Order: sequence, then C-alpha cells, then structure tokens
Amino acid sequence: MSSRSLRVAPEYLEKVQSAVQRNNFPSQKALANELGFSRSTVSNFLNGKPVDFLNFTEISDKLGFDWQAIAQIPETEKEAEKTIYIERQPIESICDETILEAGSLIRIKAPQKMGKTWLTNRILEQGKKHNYQTASINLLDADTTDFQDLDKFLSWFCRCVGRELNVPKEILHESWDEEDSSKINCKIYFEECLLPKVTEALVLCIDNIDLIFPHPIAEDFLPLLRSWHETAKRKNIWKKLRLVVVHSTEVYIPLDINGSPFNVGKSIELPEFNLQQVRQLTEIYELNLQAEQVTQLTDLVGGHPFLLDQAFSDLKNYQNSTLSELLEKAATNAGIYRIHLQKLLSTLEAHPELKAAFKKVVMAKESVNIDSLLTYKLDSLGLVKLEGNNVFPRCELYRQYFYERLK
Repeated sequence: MSSRSLRVAPEYLEKVQSAVQRNNFPSQKALANELGFSRSTVSNFLNGKPVDFLNFTEISDKLGFDWQAIAQIPETEKEAEKTIYIERQPIESICDETILEAGSLIRIKAPQKMGKTWLTNRILEQGKKHNYQTASINLLDADTTDFQDLDKFLSWFCRCVGRELNVPKEILHESWDEEDSSKINCKIYFEECLLPKVTEALVLCIDNIDLIFPHPIAEDFLPLLRSWHETAKRKNIWKKLRLVVVHSTEVYIPLDINGSPFNVGKSIELPEFNLQQVRQLTEIYELNLQAEQVTQLTDLVGGHPFLLDQAFSDLKNYQNSTLSELLEKAATNAGIYRIHLQKLLSTLEAHPELKAAFKKVVMAKESVNIDSLLTYKLDSLGLVKLEGNNVFPRCELYRQYFYERLK
C-alpha cells in the first residue's frame, strides 16, 4: 500500500517463473500481451528486478499470487508498512489478547481481497514482539496431488512447518514411523520434535484452509487441528501452540460437532472499511480528496479494502490520473480493475453453475435466493453480500461489469 516499485523475493523467483506456463501462457510475450504491458516489464518481474507497484500487483494477480506474499520489501519499508495498516477495532485487540492465551485458536473468515493477509501478518508480527516463534503455511503452495492422499498431505504439512522453524528435514524422516498412521506421526513430530524446541510459544498460521474442504482428507485434518487445541487443556507442551486458521467461505462440509475446529476458539469476520477508515486510507496516500469525491468512489466499490487501495494507489502513482476518469472507466476493460474483474469472470466461465447463479443475482433488482452451496462459493469470491437467506452484488462495480457480460 504505497507508491513504490517492488521486486519478487529471491525465494519465490522459481515459483513465479514456472507459473507462466502453468497459467497457459506459452511465453513472456504472451503474458505481456494479455496484460497490455511491455515485454521488459514482465521480464523484470520474472527476474526479480524492480517493477512499478501497480504493474507488480496486476502481474501477481494474473499469475495467481498474493503480491504481498511474494514481494521483497526492504527493512526500512517494512517499518513504514507498519504505519500503513488500517485497523478495524476491536478486531486487532481481540487477536492480540487471544494469541497470548495458551493453546489458543483464532479463526479468520472473509471473502477474497478483504485484508485477511494484512491481519494475519499483523498477528505474526505481534507474536514476534512477545518472542514467539512463527510459522505461516499457505495451502496454495500445496500441489493438487497433495490433497488426494492424507499421508502425502500431512508429510507436506510437517515439512513446511519444519522448514519455517529451520528444523532439518532429516528429523522428520527419523520420527516418521510407517507402522503408525500419518495423523499419529504428525502429532508425534509436533510433540517431540517441534514444540520442545520452542522457547515461549509458536504462532502457526494456516492460510486458505478452505482449499481442503472439497477433499476427503478434510475429514481427518480438520479434526486433527481441533484435537491439538483440546490437548492444550491437559498437556503442557501443547499450550505453546497458538493456531490461526484463515478461510474465505463458510464450512460447508459435514463435520462432527465435537471434531470441528470451526466451533471453538475465537471467530473473526473482517468487515469492509467504514467511512472513517476510508478517510484514514486517503490520508496515508496523501490524497487531497473532497468528501464528495470519496463518496463517489465508495458508491462504486463500497468499503472494499482491495478496490479502494487500487484506486488510491493509481491516483497516487499517476499524477495525470483523475478520480472522474477512474470512475468512468472502472467497470470496463480499460479501467484499473480490469485484471481483477477479468480473473473473476474467468472463474465464473470455468464454473457454469456459478456463472448462472451470479447472472441471476446481477440481473435482479433486489436480493435473490440461490442454492446455499453456490452462495458459499460466490461469497468466498467476494462477489456477493448476504441478506438473510438472500444475496446481492457486493458492490456497484461488480453489478455494472458483470451485467454487461452475463446478460
């Protein structure tokens, strides 16, 4: 959230480069043409060279990455980033207090692009202030095949946590007993190899946990997390573990009420920014916008953190850009939201049942009732808001853009 150039962190270069063909771009030139960028801009991005902030976020989005996760930010800018975070109290205070509790569990739920990454990064930073060790695991990093087999998934999960804590992978190999179940092996690895090395506490964040929901292994992995939380009540070593699970949708899979991690711990749902928080964001960007102009923007995108940030970033970075021009082009393929909107459209095109459901939503003049599972999915994409059992488009931008393309 600033007017700077960014570069891909060295440890992500190989993954970013391989994402080009994985996303069906045969060459850098093809990716550049799709984005409307010069080939040199795309080449700089893929080779870890500085790229303009807005271009960096658009390329990241096109390749399926969270720009904040792959960006290399100098220490001096990291310090500055801490002052940019927009608080949505009392959420932050609740999280700060909860991670101090032995064996605690925080569940963060919000649609895509609503600021879950910002909040989880803040929680991890707060943990470090208390000399806690931290580990962040993103299920986006898992291969599709990892979700097909519980043994393979738990082995991947343990390797990731061990890597975050600088534990040699040989330790995992030595502790893993083929005669035991993978759940037992995973628990033993934490109990005997990881947690004893933790001095104070370990804040373990599992992001995009909803990626596991459609797979049978969810019925084993999710209760495993619940069991760790419960074990902390009677076993001191597990009191060191502070779990943070992050997801975009409601849990639509059947889980035993006593085995689900989603009905214990502290539940956090991220709301949109209110007017005061929007004004705070304009001040951070040092934009001299009148109250009427801010209202014009929020009438279009609401208090959506990502959409507001994109607009303010554009106004800050491009001095010739005006709010009126931005608003006029916003719902078109010439606007600043084109990559974001095209990605959402591609998702709908790939899932005809979602496309048909959302068409019903945007064509209606008032909120409508659709299938509950489709509601969960559209909500996770951030396309709709809930009104009782009904839904309506999250913002006017989405209504305008998708009305033209789905009619």
